[in-house]
Amino acid sequence: MNKINISVVLPCLNEEKTILHCINKANNGIEKSKLNGEVVVADNGSTDSSIKISTDAGAKVVNIENKGYGSALNGGIESALGDYIIMGDSDSTYNFEDIPKFVEQLDKGYDLVIGNRFLGGIEKGAMPFLNKFVGNPVLSFIAKKLFNSNIGDFHCGLRAFTKEAYKKMELRSSGMEFATEMIAKATLLNLKITEVPTTLSVSISPRTPHLKPFRDGLRHLNLMMTYSFIKLFNKSFNVLLSLTIPLYLIALIFAPFNLGNIELSFGALNLLESVVLVTLILKSMLKINAKLFPDYIRKTGQEETESNFGILFIILGAIIYLLDIFYWGTYGFGQIDQNLNLKILSLASLFFIYGIFESFRIFVDFSLKYFIKK
Repeated sequence: MNKINISVVLPCLNEEKTILHCINKANNGIEKSKLNGEVVVADNGSTDSSIKISTDAGAKVVNIENKGYGSALNGGIESALGDYIIMGDSDSTYNFEDIPKFVEQLDKGYDLVIGNRFLGGIEKGAMPFLNKFVGNPVLSFIAKKLFNSNIGDFHCGLRAFTKEAYKKMELRSSGMEFATEMIAKATLLNLKITEVPTTLSVSISPRTPHLKPFRDGLRHLNLMMTYSFIKLFNKSFNVLLSLTIPLYLIALIFAPFNLGNIELSFGALNLLESVVLVTLILKSMLKINAKLFPDYIRKTGQEETESNFGILFIILGAIIYLLDIFYWGTYGFGQIDQNLNLKILSLASLFFIYGIFESFRIFVDFSLKYFIKK
């Protein structure tokens, strides 16, 4: 039996009117590529005749219980036998006979090849007006800037990659943002990415799209912002904190003092307090939605943790504030040592403000995950 070199993976949810067309086109594309291949239909709970039609057409059908575009693709890719993977929608809008274009780039050593519908041509009526002229261009523009990428169509569903690259990316997204996560992680992992022109056609049997523009747009944007944030700041926060926290503690204990001809007073203490606080808050932001990319965080030295000491920090800050009030009270709420008072207030503010943010982060994380599931 000949080894399978290429697998075409089709996510499917009640596509009985178009799935056979896609399977036939995929087989034509495989034949034109001169590789031995298979068509994998990743069924995500179809209740129509999609499974029977796919099986009768000779495709390998994989039942994926976890719902979502990304879940279906992950399940289908995991079961695929080919070293090259082609993924594309089952609604007959993509031209699988373009497969040789993608294979050619993989043969050249590229890890990920993205189709570009704007270069290949979009048939009139194939893409909603807002998606074509607002949503897709805007999100692609943001993504290009965030990831310093030349890919012009971040959301094209027709793409190819090696099985090895897929394993490196360890994709986690369950929804439509799976496509964005793929490019984001490939960029962060320095994989070789390119694009080829492809087309988008009106479906042979138009239906209501599974895509929900507003919800899925927010999911794409949230994922892009999160990953770009990691790319930009990755390990720098730990380095900055390791420098600023000791300096802050020195200023907290000894200020004001002279360093040669320079007097380090409470201005320096306030500045260092601000730098430490901002750095802690920015570092904390990396934890938001960390479950989307735990393996990347682990590989790049970031710690994935569910620990949150926001309430503890708030309590510590409040206690220090109360101690300062008690200290002031011992002087009958009159004149006190302002040097000591400013130091106490600085430490209390640092704990209290950071504690509020940490506590709020849990609320934001929970709310965002709840909203995305809807």
